[in-house]
Amino acid sequence: ADEVSITVRKSDLSQGLGLELGEISFRTNVRVVVKSVEPNSLASKLGIKKGWVVVSVNGESAERTNAEGVAIMVYRAVKSTTNDDGIITLRFRDPSLFQNALNDLSSYPGGEVTTTVAPAGDTTQRNADGSVKRGETVTAQDEQRVTVSQLVPPRMCNRGAQLDDLLEISYVGTVVDTGDVFDGSAVRINGQGIPGRGNDVTIFFVLKKQPFGQFPPGFDVGLEGICVGERRRLIIPPVLAYGSQGLPRRGVPPNATIQYDVTLISINGLATPQ
Repeated sequence: ADEVSITVRKSDLSQGLGLELGEISFRTNVRVVVKSVEPNSLASKLGIKKGWVVVSVNGESAERTNAEGVAIMVYRAVKSTTNDDGIITLRFRDPSLFQNALNDLSSYPGGEVTTTVAPAGDTTQRNADGSVKRGETVTAQDEQRVTVSQLVPPRMCNRGAQLDDLLEISYVGTVVDTGDVFDGSAVRINGQGIPGRGNDVTIFFVLKKQPFGQFPPGFDVGLEGICVGERRRLIIPPVLAYGSQGLPRRGVPPNATIQYDVTLISINGLATPQ
């Protein structure tokens, strides 16, 4: 699990928590994150870390609001006298736990780990007053989860893929609901290679530095820590794949979950296990 619960006494909040909240937006999703933690503050003493995502306040979801909304939720929790035990429970998601797990998949049951990247709920484009923007319709999404599993472990590995590494991979992409192949390093369309790839059966890209739209962002999420010779399966939700538009020219429908089976061939030009 990559979620962390922190309990704090209301009586300890007279000087505040001592943290600053920020927001990260991607498509129609907004996540509230801990932007900074003041040294020697209550938040620091409780172990709250910069970069944690706010999940809930006293069991009330905070994943469909902004930083101001979370601050209001905490204020209301402090003032509430309903079922009052003098305690507030703050739940966070620690992205580093999932990232660390990717570097040691073999130690997890079934070699598989999962994290939530966006909550279920309304994704409608709205104006500040809550009304639907002109030309938009009311939309919603299911909970968006990324699952990474190890299909073939590496023979040996002292160094997995990291930020800025040049990765050479082979892969096949399928639509989960239909099983149809829509992409792959060796896939041909009408007998022709995919433009820009020539007749190569592998592709190269720089981890977490690829131009937006070249590959689904899920590649950056799921390939951290992968080792030469390792094969992984990435289950990528629509928000990190092709979203509400899909990819019609490749047969990917709107809001489709996709699967990539990926093998790492080399890191920075080295094809021997590292």
